[in-house]
Amino acid sequence: MKKLLSCLLAVVMCLSILPMTALAAELPATIEAPSNVFISDIASQGKETKLQFSLTKGTDLQLMLESGAKENGLDILWSYVQVDWSLDSKNDWKYQSGWDTMEKREGNPDWEYVNKYGLVAQATETKTFFDLPWSTRNTWAAWSEVIPASSYTMFEASNGLLWPTIDWTQHTIYVRCRFVVQYREAGGSDKFIISDWSPVAGYGKDYKPFEKPTSLEAPVISDLELTLQPFGDDPQGDPVVEFKLKNPDSIKEISAGAPSIGHSLRMVCEVSIGGGAWESLQTDINVFDGTYSGSLRSAQSEISEDTWVQCRTRYEYWGEHGEIIPSAWSNVIEFGAPAWGNASEWATAELARADELGLIPETLEGADLTADITRAEFAAVAVKVYEALANGKAIPAVINPFTDTNDVEILKAYNIGAVNGTSATTYSPNDLLNREQAAAMLTRVFKKVSIPNWTLATDSQFALSFEKPALFADDADISDWAKDSVYFMAANGIINGVGNNKFAPKNVTTEEEANGYANATREQALIIAVRMVENLKK
Repeated sequence: MKKLLSCLLAVVMCLSILPMTALAAELPATIEAPSNVFISDIASQGKETKLQFSLTKGTDLQLMLESGAKENGLDILWSYVQVDWSLDSKNDWKYQSGWDTMEKREGNPDWEYVNKYGLVAQATETKTFFDLPWSTRNTWAAWSEVIPASSYTMFEASNGLLWPTIDWTQHTIYVRCRFVVQYREAGGSDKFIISDWSPVAGYGKDYKPFEKPTSLEAPVISDLELTLQPFGDDPQGDPVVEFKLKNPDSIKEISAGAPSIGHSLRMVCEVSIGGGAWESLQTDINVFDGTYSGSLRSAQSEISEDTWVQCRTRYEYWGEHGEIIPSAWSNVIEFGAPAWGNASEWATAELARADELGLIPETLEGADLTADITRAEFAAVAVKVYEALANGKAIPAVINPFTDTNDVEILKAYNIGAVNGTSATTYSPNDLLNREQAAAMLTRVFKKVSIPNWTLATDSQFALSFEKPALFADDADISDWAKDSVYFMAANGIINGVGNNKFAPKNVTTEEEANGYANATREQALIIAVRMVENLKK
């Protein structure tokens, strides 16, 4: 993997989180109906009525809107949403059937009650559709023709005019929506793609308004890619990342519902370059299913197509007075990952060193290094340490004493005396390793390399000479067979305590067992291996 310059905090990154789409070969025969339709009253005065709808587009329409006007001889002339409504009845729709064949167009009186609103390339659409006393599209006179006089009253506004108002504690307005795409084939006439009607939404006494969520599900992202695309006069090109986002249904509903009460749902993306700190990037209020893309521009580090890039996202619900409700971070996806895979930020530097020293076994390459390490995995690490200290290769035992494994790395570790079994015939390769076992195994490796004629069978005859540090507070929990190894490792700065002067040699209580208190992790094992080689190699 190409190494990056160390000054990662100076990296200037700009990610414009935008949908990355390709023009379709042809327009789809159908489009999904609107979903998550919410109605709210956004009037500035208490008695005034100004209703708006918000809704979610399907992926097919989203792609079509982003594609642009012309593709393969097709010209998308217009795309819009029709809003059909009914007051106090779900059977008295103002919809005109002529719209199915587009025989009735704007300018026809029927248009007053089936309104057309142009669409934009966003997943969530918000428009005002019902405005009393007047609207840019509809006058009160037009509405009053179909709203029974018994449904509204008049009140005097501050300017002295009488305005109509509807008591929404006594009435309900029902709304349904659908999408229309108008296009023209080359040399042909206008044609239309019409979606089905959305589920019925409403506002008033029979409908509960959208409520602010108390928590958010986390995003799920996948398929991270890094490419170099032309940018100005730069011969290398502009590094561009792409990833796919799949939104839970609850998030789609919140994304559409939030604007109905003046709030918003946003997606926040962070990127890490070369294992460096997470960099906060701009947010995007266009939350949709699909592929996002954006450019990474660096002022002080070189980014290429084999650079290690990690990406994560989360949702943020923005409410009133700057209140933000965040979701948990998504899964982390990466591109060009190094051999040491997913690891804690604090372990990055020493894991990179482990990679350089060749101490990472093949079984741990690309693995989740924050997970606990097994006896089989640690045997492979012990072999790597032995080979680094001895400047030679370990050879597996010719006769396998174990009935539960034939792992060649375990047989190598057994042959050099680094490990023995949990019984005369078993090794228990999948059991988790604790800290005192790790200390004992690596101490045996050091003895094998540094003491002539040492064997595991004769280990008690060969004591190491070192200045023993002060006892750990949990010295009584350290097994007798492991004590010399534990203090040898501590004296040489290889395996330190866990805080409060404790070594945590093994899980003693049920609670410790449940929490994995004394378990060694994969990244800890590799860091121990680095310190073994750097502190003890002659």
